[in-house]
Amino acid sequence: MSELTQVYREWIMAQQLEGCTLIKNEEGNIIIENDLVKGWVGFYDIDEMTIVELRLERALDGEPAFFLHFELEDLVRAQDLFNEMADALYSATHLEVKHVLLCCTCGVTTTFFSNKLNELSQGFGLDYDFTAQPIEEAKLNGAQFAAVLLAPQVGHQRKAVAEALPNTPVIELPGKIFGAYDAAAALRLVVDTLSGSRAASGEGALPVVRDYDKTKRVLALSYIHREDEPTLSYRVLDHGNIAISGMLVRRSFDVQTFDDLAATLRVQGWKTTEFDAIGIAVPGVVDNGVLVEQHDGREVHFELASKMSELWGAKVFVDYNASAAAIGCYVAQDKYDNVVFHAQAVGVADGEQGYVVDGKPLVGRGGRSGHVGPLARGYALGMELDDAAWRVNGMRELVARYLANVICTLAPEAIYVWCDLLPDMDELREELEKSLPADAIPELVGVADYDECVLTGELSLCLSRLAAKE
Repeated sequence: MSELTQVYREWIMAQQLEGCTLIKNEEGNIIIENDLVKGWVGFYDIDEMTIVELRLERALDGEPAFFLHFELEDLVRAQDLFNEMADALYSATHLEVKHVLLCCTCGVTTTFFSNKLNELSQGFGLDYDFTAQPIEEAKLNGAQFAAVLLAPQVGHQRKAVAEALPNTPVIELPGKIFGAYDAAAALRLVVDTLSGSRAASGEGALPVVRDYDKTKRVLALSYIHREDEPTLSYRVLDHGNIAISGMLVRRSFDVQTFDDLAATLRVQGWKTTEFDAIGIAVPGVVDNGVLVEQHDGREVHFELASKMSELWGAKVFVDYNASAAAIGCYVAQDKYDNVVFHAQAVGVADGEQGYVVDGKPLVGRGGRSGHVGPLARGYALGMELDDAAWRVNGMRELVARYLANVICTLAPEAIYVWCDLLPDMDELREELEKSLPADAIPELVGVADYDECVLTGELSLCLSRLAAKE
């Protein structure tokens, strides 16, 4: 057994998983259980490699909830993968059932249909539960439900029911669906409606569309440097709903990467020419769609936006990924008008920042705002800068220096921090309090998923730019 395996196993056993017991068996594998989910972390030595298996199953029916194999090479990466399994475990344990009320004149006809809907929902593993009641009960009890479905024979009362239940979606079933007892079409209508309702209220995964035209089709891309796996993540927003999301892992960022993505989208039924706008978030300086990079001591300007517009036959915008992430954090909440996003990759001393000031992105002259890496060369740290980027204590000190600078400059209301080595924002706050008054430090919010912030922000930027041109 390698030292890395032992450290990883001990780290897992030290995790506190709500409502779960963790037991290490005689073989050194770890069993995770609660009343709803059974989990397993297995270790296998194969050809001088250690392969880790992460597995979750629903206790009720044995159906998989998470399954992944990987070679144990990097502790931080392995911890990230376990945390993803822990998130899946939490979701499976805290499944929120959406109760839907189905109404007709007396409730008899809809009882049969609601039974069909429940059978179909359960068959697909969806978290929907349907109850049939007479229409008279809708105004009294409807607020307790996620949505109210009206059979065609009482559809004329939709306006009155909606006025009585202003915070509850009221859906009239078309006669061709209800008359044919087409439970699949009815269920699809409910799912689509509730997804749109969550987006409009700024809840769930779609806050980006709450203030913009929901008739647009937008593609967002997020290219992020990682230690060994640079990734290009993508997300399609179609009429206010996320249609698809995915990721390509590439060693380099070039035209072939975009060709591969276009081919991947075609397989999933999407052509680049179908999008009203495409947003690309990248590292580096971006000046009005032009990517500015340093090569052999000189600046090289690449017309990325115009080249991609020509290649893909759609309007293309290009943004600095940290700036897009700041927008993503901003639109996902409605409490703050001034926020900062800070990204700090493991092993990298240069930090990246994005800013939203008074509800608007701040990009600065030539798109250079937020490229704060040069500041680190002047920081007095307790260890060498390159060493600090790999160690928890050093990284905490380094990030605190970056944040102290932006706190004194912009005085944001909240700072969102993506750094795998710094999951505890309270410890980061304590570090900041060594140089700043406690009341000067804004809310610190840990970010687990950089891509999620970037993609949400890039979708928002695309939609806002489309709206400005109309």
